[in-house]
Amino acid sequence: DEQWDVYNESIGLTSTPDDVDNTDFIGAERKCQYLVPKSGLMKANMAYENITIVEYSDYCFAIKKVTTNPDVPFGSTFECHTLMTFCNLGMNNCHLVASVEARFVGKPPMIAFKIKNGMYNGVTDFFVALGEVICDHAN
Repeated sequence: DEQWDVYNESIGLTSTPDDVDNTDFIGAERKCQYLVPKSGLMKANMAYENITIVEYSDYCFAIKKVTTNPDVPFGSTFECHTLMTFCNLGMNNCHLVASVEARFVGKPPMIAFKIKNGMYNGVTDFFVALGEVICDHAN
């Protein structure tokens, strides 16, 4: 596991240590890389993520992820920007709001719409699976 660049021992604890303020976590970054399995159209490839905490409070926390896949066709021409916000609804309930955006570096390739559709489908599948795992482990 990659570590946060600051407050690694405190980020994610159920209660923040007395000498640390939650807002200190905002701007913390970590890098992550993982193997994306082979799919119908793509061979297995490496994904590289830069993750930044953009909000951290008793009410919610939010992370922004920028993911690149340089080994896929046209992989050097786009980035996947994802924002996830987890809100505390109280009574051991939370709400996840997620968004994704395909950002192209320079002029988008002719197949940009296919890249966007594939990205949106993959990210949607990820969030459905994430929600299921959260629900399974919350009970």
